[in-house]
Amino acid sequence: MIPTPPPGASRRVRSYALTLGRTRPSLPLLLETLVTALDPGPGGLAGMTPEQRNIYLACTESRSVTEIATSVQLPIGVVRVLISDLAQQGRVEIHRTVGSGSQADTELLERILHGLHAIAG
Repeated sequence: MIPTPPPGASRRVRSYALTLGRTRPSLPLLLETLVTALDPGPGGLAGMTPEQRNIYLACTESRSVTEIATSVQLPIGVVRVLISDLAQQGRVEIHRTVGSGSQADTELLERILHGLHAIAG
């Protein structure tokens, strides 16, 4: 017989159980990387763990990895591994993050500065 936890006790699952012991995502995911859920297709959300389903639902609009982790209340490392799994299954899109020091990074900062000057008048 499996003992029932006392009322108010947490039924938390260890992080390594959620990621099958993996500690690193198979795809590079920075904290600011944007993730968007894709059309689930005919299978819908079937085959997803409850944690994957919550992550999927949290990014129906583009959100950063950090925002998703906060929304689903899971450690960032776990969320990164699970997002990576969802991306490999074709369930979410991981948007490319502009690397520091790149030409695109400089152009982005210049556009932001130009926009701020326009707002300031």
